[in-house]
Amino acid sequence: GDSFHYHIDADPLQVPASPWSDIFGVYPNRSRGKPRFVSCLIYLNDEWDGEKWGAPTEFLDPPTGVTYRVLPRPGRCVIMDQDVSHTVVAPNDKAGLRPRYSLVWKLILHPRGVGQDMTDIACGRGDVWPESVFIGSANDKCL
Repeated sequence: GDSFHYHIDADPLQVPASPWSDIFGVYPNRSRGKPRFVSCLIYLNDEWDGEKWGAPTEFLDPPTGVTYRVLPRPGRCVIMDQDVSHTVVAPNDKAGLRPRYSLVWKLILHPRGVGQDMTDIACGRGDVWPESVFIGSANDKCL
């Protein structure tokens, strides 16, 4: 199985000069009234024992060095900001030759109105969404 170095998927603060930046500018992700860059990761295996076979997605908070691991589970969906450092860890030896499959959609959520709060990914429907997990320095910030 392949492993990857820590990386981000995209960051609106780092977009090159383009029609996108001409229209929306260069800005920190989650800025009020600006499009939010998110990735949707879905684990596709019908069977996967993450405790036994490993292959988590690991998230890193660079300022603190804190990591958070999400174990694959059939059908599990992880929605994350694209500017979050993360890596895929290869399955361990106990997985044998079992591949771990996942699919990532890279999405841009556009605000519906001027000045919309783009930190609420559940769009006011938090009662049907699992609670968000904030790691490291994100725990200290009011986004």
